[in-house]
Amino acid sequence: MAASPEDEERREELESLAAIFPELIVDTSDPEVFSACIELAVSPSAPLLIRFQPSFEAQGGSQPATARKAVVEHDLHLSHLPPITLQVKLPRDYPVSSPPEVRLSTHPIWLPQEKKDDLEKAAAVLWEDYGRCQILFSYIDHLQQAAERGFDLADDGNGCLSLSSALEDGLVSYNSQKRREIFEAGTYDCGVCLDPKKGTMCYQMKHCGHIYCRQCLQDFYNNAITEGDISGVRCMHPECDKDSGATEGRRTIKKERLVHPSELLDMGIDEAVVRRFVEMKRKKRLEADKSTVYCPRTWCQGAAKSAKYPPIPADLRAYVAEEMVSDGEQGDNAAEPHVDNKSNSRIPPNPSDRLAVCEKCSFAFCQVCYMGWHGPFARCFPRDPNELSAEEKASYEYIRLHTSPCAYCNVPVQKTMGCNHMRCFQCNTHFCYLCGAWLEPANPYQHFNKEGTPCFQRLWELEEGDDGQAPRDGGGFAGGRGWEQLAIEVARAADEAEDAAAAAALQAQEEEEDRDVEHLFPNAPDPPHIEVPLQVAMAQVQLVRELPPGVEVNARRGPRRARNPFPAMPNGNGAAQRVREHERGARRRPAVARPDELENRQQAELQRFLEMAQRDEEDGWDSDELGDNDEGFMIR
Repeated sequence: MAASPEDEERREELESLAAIFPELIVDTSDPEVFSACIELAVSPSAPLLIRFQPSFEAQGGSQPATARKAVVEHDLHLSHLPPITLQVKLPRDYPVSSPPEVRLSTHPIWLPQEKKDDLEKAAAVLWEDYGRCQILFSYIDHLQQAAERGFDLADDGNGCLSLSSALEDGLVSYNSQKRREIFEAGTYDCGVCLDPKKGTMCYQMKHCGHIYCRQCLQDFYNNAITEGDISGVRCMHPECDKDSGATEGRRTIKKERLVHPSELLDMGIDEAVVRRFVEMKRKKRLEADKSTVYCPRTWCQGAAKSAKYPPIPADLRAYVAEEMVSDGEQGDNAAEPHVDNKSNSRIPPNPSDRLAVCEKCSFAFCQVCYMGWHGPFARCFPRDPNELSAEEKASYEYIRLHTSPCAYCNVPVQKTMGCNHMRCFQCNTHFCYLCGAWLEPANPYQHFNKEGTPCFQRLWELEEGDDGQAPRDGGGFAGGRGWEQLAIEVARAADEAEDAAAAAALQAQEEEEDRDVEHLFPNAPDPPHIEVPLQVAMAQVQLVRELPPGVEVNARRGPRRARNPFPAMPNGNGAAQRVREHERGARRRPAVARPDELENRQQAELQRFLEMAQRDEEDGWDSDELGDNDEGFMIR
């Protein structure tokens, strides 16, 4: 049977649509039924904000008000939604008497029923507006334009599309898969090696959209995590997050956005390396939190278990996925916790909540007295800060002498070499090592070029590192180190004044003793004058190397022995003489030669010795020739 003109007209329209849209599927099973099916992609030009609500609210179920308040709504921006399926059927009297029959559907059902009914009615409206002619192409174009606008769902009062939370996993998974397919189909230049590579070998950062090849990302992040540089695990683009920051007073603190652990896993970085990164981040947050309690054991000093910072579980992927959900779209992009250095006082814990358990050694102790756990009813007091161990005192002393505090987070920073422009490893704040002043990151060296300031032209002081002493050139430390240097200088001045006072007191005591001796013995003869002392002459000819103890040379009076605290009495029987007699066991005092005879005899023997020494015949001189009475021969 020959086809009617109406059938030919409908067949030609479907064939034309199939040529324009290759994805159009025409039903040819029944030659008398003209129907087709096509899937239209839904990729809004602007990501659509979707608010996922509990299932009972989306379905209109009745639940207690308390249950509704306990659930927190979750918002996401999606760039790709599951396609909308259009099924078309052309009746026999189309397009003369009736419009085409259309039916729209989505899987899963995310398009609101009211919006779907409006889109289906738009086919009959277009058929009337176009004068009851063929309008399939115009209708498909109308649907595509509506999909590009997000079907105007964001303009329905709430500014977003409210869906059931049961649809979240499917929609998020489809959005990620679609973005990955589009990305992998393209070719991109790596931001590090600058080589053009296929999308399958590249990775696009989720927050900023910068593209790098996976090999460059793996090399950079593996090296940063291995060296412990947590702040380096961020986008490598120099302009990334340049303007992001929080203004505090007259300066802006830059907030660097770290890469989320889930992204590191997507890049192909080994799970063990990502676990190390997560553990270092957790440790950094523990150390920055002043409420953290540490184990009192000196060999452990681990942090106490805390619900605020739970330990990393064995299933790392589930942990980072849960962390991303709790942090929202930005994940770990939030800045590190702010450390308030102004409030250093720590409020003692509640007596009923004093128990702490070390997560490292499982030691249970009290947070108040840091002793072993004694039960909730025992009375205890905070530990005296003076009760520090030798290791703690040594660490504090080293930190006090060899570090300067950061201008922002107050963490101790040590300088090993280089200039005095410092950058804190904890918070990346730029500051001066000498005075502790905050430096402008854009021009940090302007601080050292301002005339009239304490740090003018002092950029390279302590270039070889901080050895605990004040800078040699220019002034000393200021800021956090100023009071330390002032205390050291005051202590040094006090020591010098004390030494000077002690020396003056000793000299005054010696002069007073001399006056006492002269007062007791006004007629005591002066010691004999010897022009060339015997020991000095022997030293000149190198027979002895040094003078005996207590003997010193005077240029005018010759040698004299140190003052005897027990001077000899006029009869020669002084305290020193009695001590020598007692040591030698003498029962009677031997005869002593007269001073004038002894002096003449010593001079004669001395002249003889010197003459023999000049002739190299001093070996023939016998000291016994001075006489048998050695006690009478004394050098005065």
